[in-house]
Amino acid sequence: MLQTNRSPLRARAAHPHRAATALAAAIFAAMLTGSALAAFNSTTAAVSQSISTGALAAPTGLSAACVALSSNVTLTWTATTSTIATGYKILRSTTSGGPYTAIATVSPRTTTIDTDTIATLATEYYVVEAIHNNWTSPNSNEAGVQSIALGVCRSV
Repeated sequence: MLQTNRSPLRARAAHPHRAATALAAAIFAAMLTGSALAAFNSTTAAVSQSISTGALAAPTGLSAACVALSSNVTLTWTATTSTIATGYKILRSTTSGGPYTAIATVSPRTTTIDTDTIATLATEYYVVEAIHNNWTSPNSNEAGVQSIALGVCRSV
């Protein structure tokens, strides 16, 4: 009988690449068969992106008055009854009935006054809308002023 100095352990250690090749082959075979070694579960809760239905009521009682000896016009109105409103958009036109152009935005909902400037001998008409994000109410009543001279105007 022939004897060698090699033990079975030494024979394996002499060829470490064979073990790595066998491991790589097993992983590749698992990938080809589509078996998965892990599972994933979502723990994120759904977030509500909705708002309850509501309507934006128009502000009421808009009035426009000249500030004596200045070119300023003070606008005042009664706040909207809509609690979802976040403020107001003030619109102006040189023609009664519009079309109107936005000239200012004020907040919060409890704000009921704004100041604009009017040119001498000009006529301006105003309306106010309640706002919530990009939602707007119908227009308020229209209020107009006509400048007769600097700091002197009348309601139209």
